[in-house]
Amino acid sequence: MLKLSFFKGEGETGPTAIPLFGPADRAFEKTAAPSLLPDVARYISNLTPRPDAQYVLVNAMGATEYYGSNVNGDSFPEASLIHRPDRWTGNPLIDRIVGKSWTYGYPTFYNAHVFAHHRNKDAAQAFGDVELAAWNPHMKRVELVLRVDRDKCQRFGGTGVWDKLKAGSYPDVSMGTRVPYDTCSVCLDRDLYARAIRTFDPKKHAHPGIAALEFHKKLLQQNGHGIRGLSITRKDYCEHARTAMNRILPDGRKVWVDNDYPKFFDISFVFIGADKTAKTMLFISSGGQRYQMKSSAEMAEDVGLKELAEKTAEPMVKSASISDELLKNAFLGKKGTIDKNTIPSQFGGKAIPVLAGQEAQMPADLLDGMSRLPLPSVMSTMGSLGMVLQPREFQRLMLLQIGKRELADQLDASGQVFGGSEESEPTSLSPDGFMPALARLLAGRTDERSGFGPILERRIIMISTRPVEPEHAPGALKLSSSVSTDLLCKIGAAYNGYRAALMNLFPYSQSLLKTAGHPVLTKLSELPLAEILTPLSIQYFKTAHLGRFGVLDGGVLQH
Repeated sequence: MLKLSFFKGEGETGPTAIPLFGPADRAFEKTAAPSLLPDVARYISNLTPRPDAQYVLVNAMGATEYYGSNVNGDSFPEASLIHRPDRWTGNPLIDRIVGKSWTYGYPTFYNAHVFAHHRNKDAAQAFGDVELAAWNPHMKRVELVLRVDRDKCQRFGGTGVWDKLKAGSYPDVSMGTRVPYDTCSVCLDRDLYARAIRTFDPKKHAHPGIAALEFHKKLLQQNGHGIRGLSITRKDYCEHARTAMNRILPDGRKVWVDNDYPKFFDISFVFIGADKTAKTMLFISSGGQRYQMKSSAEMAEDVGLKELAEKTAEPMVKSASISDELLKNAFLGKKGTIDKNTIPSQFGGKAIPVLAGQEAQMPADLLDGMSRLPLPSVMSTMGSLGMVLQPREFQRLMLLQIGKRELADQLDASGQVFGGSEESEPTSLSPDGFMPALARLLAGRTDERSGFGPILERRIIMISTRPVEPEHAPGALKLSSSVSTDLLCKIGAAYNGYRAALMNLFPYSQSLLKTAGHPVLTKLSELPLAEILTPLSIQYFKTAHLGRFGVLDGGVLQH
């Protein structure tokens, strides 16, 4: 199971993540330094400021016996964190080598890289690394020193992270964790679980958790149920873990899940407003007033780590979380009113379809010219500018690419568009496909087509001055006998793949726009990432134009 664990930048006991050598030094001296492990304090004192890097002290992962379960209902017992090799020296130059091959516990933080918002698919594009990982036996917590590199932030879209750290902001941090399973604090069959742990054989198993997992799976095969209260994936969760996380039951027991064998692989800085995890961390009731944190395993799936778990054959990945109050303050002002600097998703849900219906279309001659270029490069370049191809535009480009100009003209003239499809054809979009010359050509159209934060908010304000047109055009159009239904279905599947691929491209936009050499795009690239990829922008990129398909029904194209 993969999990994501979030921690507030400022907690009850002071800052959790403190940028060193800057405006936050006073907080470090007063709050953090007195309680630090002496070896960590000594390591920090030997560091020197660097113009090309920043250092961050992180004190977040505490043992549950002393700090309780986190806001997602995850427990990390002391025994699960302090597990370290006999050869552990306290010297990070040596320990880093040992820690990378360790099975679980805080030494595995040396496997982790520093990212923003869990964009962790490529370790080569991390912003930095873990310089030091240590266990403080007095404070019962893991203490980390992270290094963030300026050039990597600039290359991989992390200038917003760099700027906020440089200003001394206390960032929220999130830990990515792999666990073989977790166990319910209420209904775990502890006797059977202890029996499973005793089957551990160091010659066969990497650690006792693997033995328990093997025992559990054998029981499942034999009688259809394994160890009660043990979950390999979130689908296995009992009623307690699924619906009552962190609640205190009438008999006084508190609900959480224990993570006995955590292996850490990711440390992310999370700034509310830009991060899509900020929108996945809460359940919000239909009345909009009740907030409840999601489980860390569900949040890991929501931000795309389910795919990572399947690829690595690791059952569970987790994460620890910030409080619901912080999220409410991030998106709503006092008494639930709209803050002047944010647009809640509830408003966006109504505004995006109207905005999409008013959006200008690309002229046919421009599409014809772009069709002569490699289509993945065209889509990658437009996507990097925050532009989403409308179904009609996508259809014309695809047909022109395969030499069907006459059909493209015919469908355009009659207003016919491919129908929605449940299939998805993978589309190859990547930062390498970005074409600076094409970006400069399209720069003048960003005001009317880009979905990036500052542009999108201006566009939404402007639509109130125009008559509103629905996204769905009325009526039905008969398909010409020369139109292949199979071909239109394939285009529909390709469009689904294109929209999915776009979501993985946007995080690179900030660094790509700088290379275009156009003043409008350069100015946009210099904005903090939180202003470029706002919650409203994410909603636009996910939902805009999805109501503008045709619907193929018995040879008739319904719009």
